[in-house]
Amino acid sequence: MSAVFDDAMARFAPELPLAVGFSGGADSTALLAACARRWPGQVLAVHVHHGLQAAADDFERHCADLCRRLGVPLQVHRVDARAAPGDSPEDAARQA
Repeated sequence: MSAVFDDAMARFAPELPLAVGFSGGADSTALLAACARRWPGQVLAVHVHHGLQAAADDFERHCADLCRRLGVPLQVHRVDARAAPGDSPEDAARQA
């Protein structure tokens, strides 16, 4: 990791246990891995399965696999994020 990131993590002192939002993308993966390393046994990953993309089930499987490798418990929340006519899917996902 970079010195800037390491410094930021060293100053980050959240209340534990800590829940980390985990989409499975690069940013949330890096954050989850760093938190799991810094606070072993004190981190929970939370993945929202919104069903907006055909690959949503694949994202969930990827998150579950990575969490198993990191030794981090995973909570998956399935939400119905289908948009009403005229609404954006992103807004529907946030509301769900």
